[in-house]
Amino acid sequence: MAYVHIYVLYILILGGIILSKLPYIHYHKDKNDLIRTYFLALIPLLLFGFYKNGIRLYGNQLISFVDMFIPLYFYLISLIVGYIVALIRGEDKKEFMLYSLILACSISMNSNVFIYPVILFAGLFVASYIKDKFRFNFVSLTRLFLILALLLSQYSYMNVAEKLDAFHYNLFDLFFGYSIGGIASSSLFFVILAFILLLFNRFYKKNISIVASLSFALILFLAFFITKDISYVEKVLSGSVYFAFVFVGADLAVSPNTNLGMILYGLVIGVFTALLALFLPIYEVPFISIFLVSLSIPLINKICDKKYLQ
Repeated sequence: MAYVHIYVLYILILGGIILSKLPYIHYHKDKNDLIRTYFLALIPLLLFGFYKNGIRLYGNQLISFVDMFIPLYFYLISLIVGYIVALIRGEDKKEFMLYSLILACSISMNSNVFIYPVILFAGLFVASYIKDKFRFNFVSLTRLFLILALLLSQYSYMNVAEKLDAFHYNLFDLFFGYSIGGIASSSLFFVILAFILLLFNRFYKKNISIVASLSFALILFLAFFITKDISYVEKVLSGSVYFAFVFVGADLAVSPNTNLGMILYGLVIGVFTALLALFLPIYEVPFISIFLVSLSIPLINKICDKKYLQ
């Protein structure tokens, strides 16, 4: 009988250990599922970016055959750098490869091809190290580091056709993605498709993206109605901002946990982005906003937790 008690005790201890690990297992299972969905959601954007900034330009004899593959170079080198950083830091390789690919989508075609991987490596490594001590959205901070790779070349998000004004676009063309922007982030149409795909994943924090996008668009539409400046409408139709909201702002780990917190977080990001967009380049402002507002996540969680307790 004594042996039975010992076996029961062993089972209880083992069960306790397993149960203590369940939240950890559940979180990583959720995260891996979401990472897979993110990769799938990026595919149409990556293909369109390659077409817009590579195939189409080559087909119109604006770039050489080799230059046609520059978008693919940025995609591939980013995946490699993300893998290496994760390997050195002992982090999840799929997660860091995803972050690197997201960053590659948002950068300019004019980024220095030699300096870019160096800055990406240093930015990811340093930002991911700091975020272990201070909770913030380190992907947005890395994206701000990457401006250096553009400044060392020429600060412009225009591809060759846009510099030459070779094509004439209407507002629908801008919505579809034929506008100035990141390599694979200019298309609002494909960002919406990606967002719809992400909605099917129950772990995606959709409230952040929705509220940030709506508040940003409403403020700029208001600016248009006041000033009649069509450039505000063009900014609203640019996919670059929404790309940042959907793929960077709604981070699974570094964002509020309650619905109210996510709504407040998205609202502040959207409003801040819209205000900055009145004065600064549209391609950088969402990342500035996400980084700065992410520093306030502990405060937002504290405020919203109190609301729920009342």
